[in-house]
Amino acid sequence: MMKSYIWLQTTDGSIQQVEQEVAMYCPMICKENIQKGMGASKNHAISLPERVSTAMLSLILDYCRFHQVPGRSNKECKAFDEKYIRMDTKLLCELTSAADSLQLKPLVDLTSHALARIIEGKTPEEIREIFHLPDDLTEVSDA
Repeated sequence: MMKSYIWLQTTDGSIQQVEQEVAMYCPMICKENIQKGMGASKNHAISLPERVSTAMLSLILDYCRFHQVPGRSNKECKAFDEKYIRMDTKLLCELTSAADSLQLKPLVDLTSHALARIIEGKTPEEIREIFHLPDDLTEVSDA
């Protein structure tokens, strides 16, 4: 059986040919392809949202390729997911944002829960350090 492909363009300008059954796992891509007829050729590639770089698309497609295969056990999926989210916090944040922009709820849930586990039980100072956030809170003065 011949595979069908669609074309996707990332925010950094890369145009990639992706297996249609894998790409269709993302609701946003599915809508663009079915409702608007986009993605059929390199000249009509689906422009992905701002947060989807080539690196993010690659990570997202790895997730989709695994999860779109029918008949995988919960144990297999859980093992894959646990290994998949082992990345630094910055990358995990970027992936959550990119998955959200593609409306890929299962991946958003997975990465959000991973981020929640990272900050669980941490002080505000520790959380600022983890996410490299400035301490923009000032002491309230007694007036």
